[in-house]
Amino acid sequence: MTNLHEAAQALKAMLEGRQYARLLRLSFPNGDGPKAMLVANRLDGFEALSRDFQYTVEVLADDARIPLKDVLGKMVTLSLVREDGSLRYFNGYVFEFRLSRVDGGFAFYQMTLAPWLAFLRQRRDNYLFHGKTLLDCTRETFADYPQQSVAFRISGPDPLFTDACQYEESDYNHLHRRWEAQGWFYFYEHHAKGHTLVLCDDSTQLAPIDGTASIPFQDMAGSLEDDGIHEWVPVRRFVPGKVALSSFDFKQPRPMQAELPTLNQQGDVPQLEIYDYAGAYAYANQAEGDAQARLRMEEFEAQGKCFEAAGNDRAVQPGRCFTLSEHFDIGDEAFLVVEAQHQANNNYLMDSGEPAQYRNRLRCVRKAVPWRPGRGLNSQQPRIYGVQTAIVVGPPGEEILTDEYGRVRVQFHWDRVGGYDEKSSAWVRVASTWAGSNFGFVAIPRIGQEVLVQFLDGNPDRPLITGRVYNQDNMPPWDLPANKTQTGILTRSSSGGGYDNANAIRFEDKKGQEELWLHAEKDQRIEVENDESHWVGRDRQKTVDHDETVHVKHNRTETVDNDETITVRNNRSERVDHNETISIGDNRSETVGQNETISIGQNQTVQIGDNSSVSVGGCKTETVAIAKALTVGAGYAVTVGGAMNTAVGLAQLEQVGLSKSTTVGKKYSISAGDELEITVGQASLIMKSDGTVLINGTRFDFSASGAVQISGKDVDIN
Repeated sequence: MTNLHEAAQALKAMLEGRQYARLLRLSFPNGDGPKAMLVANRLDGFEALSRDFQYTVEVLADDARIPLKDVLGKMVTLSLVREDGSLRYFNGYVFEFRLSRVDGGFAFYQMTLAPWLAFLRQRRDNYLFHGKTLLDCTRETFADYPQQSVAFRISGPDPLFTDACQYEESDYNHLHRRWEAQGWFYFYEHHAKGHTLVLCDDSTQLAPIDGTASIPFQDMAGSLEDDGIHEWVPVRRFVPGKVALSSFDFKQPRPMQAELPTLNQQGDVPQLEIYDYAGAYAYANQAEGDAQARLRMEEFEAQGKCFEAAGNDRAVQPGRCFTLSEHFDIGDEAFLVVEAQHQANNNYLMDSGEPAQYRNRLRCVRKAVPWRPGRGLNSQQPRIYGVQTAIVVGPPGEEILTDEYGRVRVQFHWDRVGGYDEKSSAWVRVASTWAGSNFGFVAIPRIGQEVLVQFLDGNPDRPLITGRVYNQDNMPPWDLPANKTQTGILTRSSSGGGYDNANAIRFEDKKGQEELWLHAEKDQRIEVENDESHWVGRDRQKTVDHDETVHVKHNRTETVDNDETITVRNNRSERVDHNETISIGDNRSETVGQNETISIGQNQTVQIGDNSSVSVGGCKTETVAIAKALTVGAGYAVTVGGAMNTAVGLAQLEQVGLSKSTTVGKKYSISAGDELEITVGQASLIMKSDGTVLINGTRFDFSASGAVQISGKDVDIN
C-alpha cells in the first residue's frame, strides 16, 4: 500500500460488515465518535473491587489526523462476544487517547478507558459536610457529576458525622477514605450504554456471574474451546492474629479499648497483634469500638487466603461469585472475584486463519469470608500538623454562642460555602490555661474573633482551638506600642457593650510609674474565706458614690497612729448593743450645731478628775423621775442672771453644815400653805394658816429705834 488513502480504502473494505462478526466490537453509545472509522483490535483490561477499571484498547483507523480532543472524554463501549453469543460489555470514558504509530498505511491509536468515578480525581476541594451520613456525603458529591450512575447496597449502620472535613484533597480521595474506614467497597456493572458503580458493605451477599454460576476446571482451555478455568492456585499469606483499638472521647473522659482475635485458621504461626490508636472520638462506646475492631480484622482476614486463576471464561467480573466444578480439590464452595485481568485480540492484521483470542487472570477469595478494601487502598489520610486560624461565628445579632462545654463554632478561611453563622461548623472545643473539675480558667471566644486552630492527631475532622490573635478588626485593648509596658485583661460587656463597657485588670510596668488598675463595670464582689491583709505604703483614698455597709461578725480593731477626721454631711447613727468604752488620752472637744439628746436606760456616772464647766446659751431643763442627790466636796455656787424658781412636789430638806446666808436685794417672800416653823435651839416661831403665831423662847429682847405698837382685839401682857 503506497499511501494512507489506499490503506483506508483497504481497511474499510476489510471491516465493512466484519466488525460485528469479531470477538471485540467498539461503539460510541452517545453517537459522538469521530467521523473516521474506528475498530478495536486489542483489549488489555484490569478491574478489581474498589478499584478504577482501566481498559487499554488498541484501535485501528483510516485517518491519522483525528483530533485527539475529539475523542477525549467520550463514552466508549467494547462488546465481548461470549460463548453463548451474548455480549459482555466493557464501558468507560476515554481518559487518554494517543496516536501510537502509522504502520503499513494504517493509523494505530490507543485509548484508555476509565470509569466515571475517575472524574472525581480531577476536582480538589475544601469542604465541610455538616450532620451528614456517609451516604449523604456520597450523594451530595456525586450530584456534581452528570456522568454519575450509582446503585447503593448498604445494609449496615451509617452514623451521622458531626462534621466531615474534605481538606486539600480530591473528591475521589475523600470518598474513598471514608468508604474504606467504614468497610464499604464497590464494583461496576457494565451495559451497552454505560456503567453503574455498585456501592456495598457486605460481600457475602453478592450475586453470581451471568449465565451458569459454575465454571468448569479444565487444562489448556482456549478461546475456541469451551469457557473455563485452566489454572487454580491457592495462596496463603501470614496476617496478624488480633486487632486492638484505643480511642478517647471527652464526653467519656477515659481511654476506651476494643480488641478482637481473628477467625482465620492459619496454622501454627505466631498470633501477632495490631494495636492501633484510632484517634480522638473514633467511637463513642464499646459496641462501636468492637464493630470497628471487627472491620479492621476483616481487612486482614480477607488477605489471609486467596486463589489465583487463569482461563478464558468471559462471564467473570469483580463483584460476582461462582463455583468451580470438576476440580480435584474443590467442593461446592463459592468464590468471589476480587480482581480480573482481561486480554482480547481481534487479530485484524493477522492471517485470516488466525483466531481471535480472549484470556483472563483472576484473583478470588472465599465468598463466606467478608472482604474489606482496607484503609489506604485508594486514599491518603490528609493531615494538618500546623496551626490555622478561623473566625468565631454565630447567629446574627448575637455576640457569644457556646454550649455546656464552652465550645464555639468557627468559619475556616478555606471554607467558601459557610455563611459565617452558627451553621458554619460543628462545636469546636476551646483549650484553656487551666481546666479542672468545676474549676479553672474560662474565656469564651466571642463572635468575630480570630482564633488559632490545631487538629488532634492532625485529623481535619478534629479541630481544637488553642489560642486567639488580634487583627485589624479586633485590635488590642490599649494603644501599642505606646503602652508596650502594660499587661492585663480587658473584657467587653455583652451584649451591645462598647469600648467603655468592660471589666479590666491592668499592670503598668513602666519604671517609676508602676500601677495595678482594677475596674469593675458594675458590681465587684470579693470573698475571702479566711484572713485578708492590706498594706499601703503611703496614702489610701476611698470614695463611695452612694451607700457603704460594713458588717463585722466578730471583733473589730482600728488603730490610727496619728490623726483621724470623720465628716458626716447628713445624719449619723451609731449603735452599741452592749458596752462602749471610749478612752481619750488628752482633750476632747465635741460640738453640736443644734440639739443633742442623750437617753440612758438605767444609770449614768460621770467622773471628772478636775473641773467641769457647763454653759447653756438659752434654757436648761433637768428632769429627775424619782430622786436626785448632789454632793459637792467644797463650795457650790449657783448664779442666775434673771429669775430662779424652785418647785418641789412634796418635801424639800436643806441642810447646811455651818452657816447659810441669804441676801435679797429688795423683797424676800416666804409662803407656806399650812404652817411655817422656824426653830433655833430653844427658841421657835410658828405661823399657822389660821393666823396663829406662836413665839417661844427663854428671853425676849425688843428694841426699836422708833415707836413700838401692839394692837389686837384682846391684848394680854403678863
